[in-house]
Amino acid sequence: MRLRKLSLEEWMPIMLAFSGIIGIGPMVFFRLAEGNYLVAAIDAVAVIGLTAIAWAVYVRGAVRIASVCMALLSIITVVITIRIRGGDQLLWAYPGLVCLFYLLKPMEALLVSLITVLSILPVILASGNSNQIALFLGSLTVTVALSIAFAAMTAGQRRQLHLMTLLDPLTGVGNRRALDQKLEALIGQSQDLKRPFVLIMMDIDHFKSVNDLHGHAVGDTVLHAITDTLQVSIEPTDDVYRAGGEEFVILAGASGLDQARRLAEKLRIAVSEIDVDCPTSDTSLQVTASFGLAEFIRGENRDELYRRADDALYEAKRNGRNRLCLADKTVSLSGTASYKTLSAIIAGETEDAGPERQPTSQSG
Repeated sequence: MRLRKLSLEEWMPIMLAFSGIIGIGPMVFFRLAEGNYLVAAIDAVAVIGLTAIAWAVYVRGAVRIASVCMALLSIITVVITIRIRGGDQLLWAYPGLVCLFYLLKPMEALLVSLITVLSILPVILASGNSNQIALFLGSLTVTVALSIAFAAMTAGQRRQLHLMTLLDPLTGVGNRRALDQKLEALIGQSQDLKRPFVLIMMDIDHFKSVNDLHGHAVGDTVLHAITDTLQVSIEPTDDVYRAGGEEFVILAGASGLDQARRLAEKLRIAVSEIDVDCPTSDTSLQVTASFGLAEFIRGENRDELYRRADDALYEAKRNGRNRLCLADKTVSLSGTASYKTLSAIIAGETEDAGPERQPTSQSG
């Protein structure tokens, strides 16, 4: 079987499973040597269960289900062992409780911890030594409290890291990964609920010359200014993403093609009115942008929709830039595509973009 790269979420239950196997495995033979066959059988079941769970995570990546199963298996094993063997097994409660906060959500782990303590409380009280009882309960409380604090801190860090993987570091809007996730969600909703949405692809005209003539610092300033303009100009139901370089994508999540066209024309005008201070020139720098629009067609996938919008953008570039181009929403997914180019001067004015052409992946 070919080895695959594991995510951090997958590594956690697998590493905990192996830790449990290493810790409990030798105890099976120790119990057998003692003649305690019942506890040996319980430990053996735990080892087999942990092995199966680790294998399931590696093969199928079912982290959530595997984590819940592992947490329940571990804590049930600990409770049964303590109830059968008595107070000399109470130390197993510590790793069992800590394990819960690695595998479950904090509130779930806290609930299971309380049930666990109540389950072994008769064994604790049976010792009859009030000092030992107070010491054990106090240490268990501290262990649970520290585990809660650690779980909350790591959960916040994971959320922050996950958010960072979805944001463009320069502009702060969503990146290509976030765009792909949102597109998949919108496509699913549109397939099920027949909600229209439009993918608007925008590319800054001649952006390479901005970097070449004025430097990348000015180029970054242009990207920041355009990002701010897009964010204040779109509707609350829309989202902005930087797909890479000078290319942005706006997902008009509750719009038909006509509404999205008006939005794109509004954005085109707003971009053309941006003034960027340029240290290498006495005058401010102005840029324009070209737009390609494609309305989602039921039955197409993310890549097909993206390609139609990209082809429409290329058509806008080919017809002079600083204008909009609409992908024909009646386009056949396996055939040729046609486009309508909107005048860069008068919103809504259309002209034929020439004969039909095979879609390309260029963005000009």
